[in-house]
Amino acid sequence: MSDLAPFQPWNDIERRIEAARDGKMTADALMRAIAEADLFIPSDSDVQSDGSGYRPILLEQDDLSLVAVFTAAARMEKGMAPTLMRMNGRAFFLRLPKGFGVIVNPGFEAQIIMAPEGVQALKEDLRAQ
Repeated sequence: MSDLAPFQPWNDIERRIEAARDGKMTADALMRAIAEADLFIPSDSDVQSDGSGYRPILLEQDDLSLVAVFTAAARMEKGMAPTLMRMNGRAFFLRLPKGFGVIVNPGFEAQIIMAPEGVQALKEDLRAQ
């Protein structure tokens, strides 16, 4: 996977991603931390204050449609999308329709791929809290 960019943590959630990669944090704890963090979500169109107009950037990998999100605005590749919205992870995951996976920080060594089943399990966990 040499085509992935090096990953140096820039904020708290990214330090937690590194901790999980180093085995110092469980995957479940990391998913809860991502749900608590602010995420930066690219959209292929302008997004209104009520969320209307949002068109996700979908990346295909292993026959999965993955919604791209980032843990820092500057991580989004220039030209990937005309709009970047900031949203709490919990709100993002709870609004995400069933059947979509998520890729956090695509293109970086520390990218995280969440299959649709994993996203659904996280949503159920978030609803139970």
